Amino acid sequence: MSREVREESSALHALGLLAGDELARFRRECHADPALREVSCVLREVTAHLVHWAPPYAAPEALRERLLEGIDLRRGTAGRPGREASGREPAG
Repeated sequence: MSREVREESSALHALGLLAGDELARFRRECHADPALREVSCVLREVTAHLVHWAPPYAAPEALRERLLEGIDLRRGTAGRPGREASGREPAG
């Protein structure tokens, strides 16, 4: 694994974005390389603190609506009767 790939994989791992074969390969590399393991550990610690440094942000309602519509489309529930435009079940 090249230095560039190791650094990128460490960052992706710290953000929880490695999966499947990439994750397995990275874990093998970490097991075999104490320096990579240390870098990975430091990056995970830093990313864990990022959430506390970022200012609070409320996503726009339009984004929420698009996400819910996408979820409905994947589930096959888009436009089902009894569902408000907001994606919430009607108050009853």
